[in-house]
Amino acid sequence: MAVQSGGCTLSRPKSNSVINIIWNLGWPLLWGAVFSITFYELLNGPLNNEVLHRYFLGHPIAIATTVMFFIALAALLLRGLNLLGQQLIISSLALPESEAQWKQSDQEQATELLEHTESWSPRVQSSYLGARLVSLLEKVQSSGSVTALGDEMKYASERDADRQYEGASLVRIIIWATPMLGFLGTVMGITQALGDLAGQQLGNDLNAAMQGLFGGLYVAFDTTAVALTLSIVLMFCQFMSDQLESQLLLDVDQRVEDELRGRFSRQQVASSEPGINALDKLTPVLEELVNTQVTQWNSAITRIQSQWQQWTADQGDAMGQSMSVALLAALEQQAVIQQQQWDRWQSSLNENAGLLVANQEKMNQQSALLERVIEATGEVNSLEQALNANLSQLQETRQFEDAVISLSAAIQLLSTRMSGTSKPLDLNGDSDQHGKAA
Repeated sequence: MAVQSGGCTLSRPKSNSVINIIWNLGWPLLWGAVFSITFYELLNGPLNNEVLHRYFLGHPIAIATTVMFFIALAALLLRGLNLLGQQLIISSLALPESEAQWKQSDQEQATELLEHTESWSPRVQSSYLGARLVSLLEKVQSSGSVTALGDEMKYASERDADRQYEGASLVRIIIWATPMLGFLGTVMGITQALGDLAGQQLGNDLNAAMQGLFGGLYVAFDTTAVALTLSIVLMFCQFMSDQLESQLLLDVDQRVEDELRGRFSRQQVASSEPGINALDKLTPVLEELVNTQVTQWNSAITRIQSQWQQWTADQGDAMGQSMSVALLAALEQQAVIQQQQWDRWQSSLNENAGLLVANQEKMNQQSALLERVIEATGEVNSLEQALNANLSQLQETRQFEDAVISLSAAIQLLSTRMSGTSKPLDLNGDSDQHGKAA
């Protein structure tokens, strides 16, 4: 598409080609996949660490965030390599000087320079400086005049600025989407934590419920921390890349002005002085634009930081309230269960106490019975001793009777001998009477 400005046709930025789309999207995806696979292979090898596994393998959202980070990092690295190559081209590329340039027309000079540019490599021709020089020389060749060269320089600078902005679209999208993934992980983690606080589980296994709650909260905080950390790293990397590329565009503007200034006749250069002046005026405008972008980025980062702090505080309050309600309900149910268990234990203790009392009474009865048995045993022993004593006395009594009988017999025998006519004693009768008396 073209527009008319001051009676001259000005070229507009062309749409991206398929090669640019593949370069801006395909290669970052490929290298991002390679970096991701390499990183997770290292996690299973030299970087096998519990903390790294928790933050980068703890949840599918953390894995997706890490893969997106490596894709954006690959895009930034490719842009950095491209900037390095562009800087080398700026320092080495130059248009040839011609002794007959003052005798040639603008169209002839442009044609000769375009023939020289055909010897450039495709990489040089597609660079910022090479593409801009070729575009401006083609404009001079087609129009045969440099009247609108200053305006063309301005449009070429704007086109490259748009090209720079479009080239960082993938990185900006990933930087925007990474915190969203972190917030999604927060929501899923809180949902998982609250879902694990089931009433039956609280009643049966409080430790398992609390572990499920903490597991969900770990998912929430870990995914958010990983997403925000990686997005902040990408923000600073993109900021540095934008700064370097903006400076590169300023260098390209200066080199284009240096290469094309003075290559045409004095009259033509004089006629193009308004464009050169406009380009001179454009440089501070671009510098101001870059400074404005830096200021806007700083303010945006500050605003995002304040919003994140506010959101974190709100989420902390909401989470604290939710956890307080859930914990209070769990504690109440646990208190009811403990009270029921305590009642059962108390009833069991009362029953056991009653059984102990009954056993104690039976033991007392057995003790009393044992005491009576012991007393009876003592009485039996006393009776046995008395019986033994009686038997001893009875034995002594018989011995005494025998002695009395012997003495009586001796006395009778003596009396008989002395008197000669005394009656014999009835020893048998006396013995029987003494035995009866005994």
